[in-house]
This record gives sequence, C-alpha cells and structure tokens, in this order.
Amino acid sequence: MSGSTEFRKDRGLGQPTSFEETAVPFMNACYDAALRLTADPTSAQDLTQETFLRAWRAFASFEPGTNCKAWLLRIQYNLFCTEYRRWRRMPLVSLDGRDGEPALEVPSGEPGPEEVAVRMADRQAVRHAVSQLPEEFRVTVTLVDIHGLTCAEAATALGVPRGTVLSRLHRARRRLEAMLLRELGRVRADDL
Repeated sequence: MSGSTEFRKDRGLGQPTSFEETAVPFMNACYDAALRLTADPTSAQDLTQETFLRAWRAFASFEPGTNCKAWLLRIQYNLFCTEYRRWRRMPLVSLDGRDGEPALEVPSGEPGPEEVAVRMADRQAVRHAVSQLPEEFRVTVTLVDIHGLTCAEAATALGVPRGTVLSRLHRARRRLEAMLLRELGRVRADDL
C-alpha cells in the first residue's frame, strides 16, 4: 500500500498525505547533506536517490505531522553508515580516470571577480575543514548548522541524546574555528 500515487488518511490533521507533497520538497536538503557526507557529487546523487527510494517504500510508516526532513535525513544517515562500512571493507578504485575533474565555473551573477574569489576560497576552506572533522562531528554540524535542524531533531535523526548533539556541536565548532583561523588567518568573530 505504499507508493507515490497512493494517498494516506489525513487523520484530520490537515497535513499533506502524498509522498510528493510531504517528502519531495526536502530533496535538495537531502542532496546537500549527502554531498557533505560523501564529498563526491556522484555518490551524493546515488545516496539521495537511495534515500528517497527507501522513504517511498516506507512512507506508510511515516507519521503525518512529524518532521519529514528529520525522518529523511535519518534514513540517509543510516544508508551512509551502511555504505561507509561496506566501503571500508572494500575500497573503491576509479577506473575511468575522473579523479581530477575540473572545478565548476563561478556563476556569472556574482559580484566582481575579487569578491567571487574570496567567497570561493572561504567556501572551499569551510568545506575542507568540515570534511576533516571526525564523522560524528561532521554529521552533527551538517544537520544543525547547515540544514537548520534543532538539536532535538538532530538527536532524533542520529539516535543519540540531545546532550550528545550539543556536546558534539560545541566540540565541532571549536575545531572548525581553530582550523579556519589557521587556514584563513582571519579575526575571530568575538574580536569584532
């Protein structure tokens, strides 16, 4: 009885009842989270696709009125952990020679080349710093700071207590601050 064209009983809550109305609006957020987890656009697309396939199959178990984004990110995180464990047992070897793909071009709507270069360097520095965090910190920062989940929602998505999320978030932010200060040599926000 699952499927994207099937409708669920509304239960009188006035909530969206189809998969398309409920879950699909979070596809970009799931892809962004997948990209931060995998650090590879192709792997992120695969992880997002598998996440939505699993969510579609299990949509009958989703409770209307609860946080669908957190539900999807939990599915995605579980899939990532499974794939990560599999990858550690059997590392992937690129056979097509695409390891050195060129960087994406800067969109033309950005202000001035200097500002674009600074923003790009900052973004790369932050992405690099986030990718250097231990997995538990990286995932927590991604869910809370990038995707805007509350600490309670992130705790539910990760299956850990809220206090653990707060602790990981604090430690991750301190590590990011230290890494970015070293790399960018900028003034701390507290010093302004």
